Amino acid sequence: MLNRTFCMLLTVYLAFMLLLDIGGVDIWLASQFYALEGNQWALRNHWLTEEIMHKGARKLNYLFALAVLHATVYYHWLDKTKPALSKAYLALTLSLISAFALVAYFKAITNIACPWSLLLFGGSEPYIHLLQPRPSYLTYSRCFPAGHASVGYAWVALYYFFRHSRPEYRFIGLTAGLVGGLVLGITQQLRGAHFMSHDITTLFICICCAKIVFSLFFTPEKTLTNTKLT
Repeated sequence: MLNRTFCMLLTVYLAFMLLLDIGGVDIWLASQFYALEGNQWALRNHWLTEEIMHKGARKLNYLFALAVLHATVYYHWLDKTKPALSKAYLALTLSLISAFALVAYFKAITNIACPWSLLLFGGSEPYIHLLQPRPSYLTYSRCFPAGHASVGYAWVALYYFFRHSRPEYRFIGLTAGLVGGLVLGITQQLRGAHFMSHDITTLFICICCAKIVFSLFFTPEKTLTNTKLT
């Protein structure tokens, strides 16, 4: 089941990447944002996009992550009367950590530029497709995948958390992660920090992390059967 799900996710992801990168949708969409802002990234340093949606959202994410970590510690070491809930919180914690860590790792090694650095959008560098080698004379860049979008997309793990704890809330958890990632991702695109393909890659990584981590903690036959954690 895990292999089939991964193959399906990978196929959809690759189709999106072909459309966005090779098909030119990345450039087209960024061009629309750039034109709407007066052929500049007017929102790059705007108080709403930078201070609230960027810095503020990160601080809020830290609070949510600390709350999950606190609950994990509490149910794992202090209140041992709910082992299933303890396991669900531990899986959620590891899923979040793995998603944030993997996105940060790939940002560090991919060496792909942000839209605001490109000649097309007022910068000084040529546009280079994702699979094209980047010339060594260009400044090393860390713009792929989208780090800020992971602040939202990592929380798609709530779908699996609620699936194994309170199944009736699982789609609320999924929606929270998807909407959060989409809003933060578009915010960064409006600032010229990322292309849509950067966000799609982050979403793919976050879904895979959640799926794999929770599959290690919960066997398929237990899915949606234990509606109450005791």
